[in-house]
Amino acid sequence: MPAFDFHTHDLTAPPGTAIVNLPDALLLAPDTFRPVSGALYSAGIHPWTTATADAATLDAMLDGLHRLIRRHSLVAVGECGIDLLRGAPIEVQETLFLRQARMARDAGLPVTIHCVRAFHHLLRLHAQQRPLRPWTIHGFRGKPALARQLLDAGFDLSFGPQHNDESYALTPPNRRHDETDADPLRNAPGAVDGEDAAED
Repeated sequence: MPAFDFHTHDLTAPPGTAIVNLPDALLLAPDTFRPVSGALYSAGIHPWTTATADAATLDAMLDGLHRLIRRHSLVAVGECGIDLLRGAPIEVQETLFLRQARMARDAGLPVTIHCVRAFHHLLRLHAQQRPLRPWTIHGFRGKPALARQLLDAGFDLSFGPQHNDESYALTPPNRRHDETDADPLRNAPGAVDGEDAAED
């Protein structure tokens, strides 16, 4: 367990010990959100959600995200991103990611990114957008060559329990984060295994 958990889905994490990623469903009911005093939160539309949500639902979720940001309840936007193995067509995912990244930019917030087999897309988008706050790849498992490429481009990296030790070691401490990606529902007995967050 890291001293500070950069990315978890565990809503019971003690306040101040983690950045808790809020469930996508909460974006459809942002007025029901009651933050715990001292807790740190992120929210965004996960790429997997794009596989089943229609355009109207995604627009409603974007509106909900905007309302959460406006209330200053968030310290980051995400996790959002692109997953070429599970999600809507790339054009839909890219458009949705950019809309969230622009919300983050306008609010002065960093972005936490889920990426599977789409690093070339993210590198291009990062170069085009030139964000002022970090875009962090969460759950990074890639090899050192990919880690260097992302770091050179300006990304930060967050590492879970399963990671490449060389990639972890070469990442500067000020741009390296530790996370559990803990999800009580996903990690319950009989649950489907979690995401393959950063293989490429």
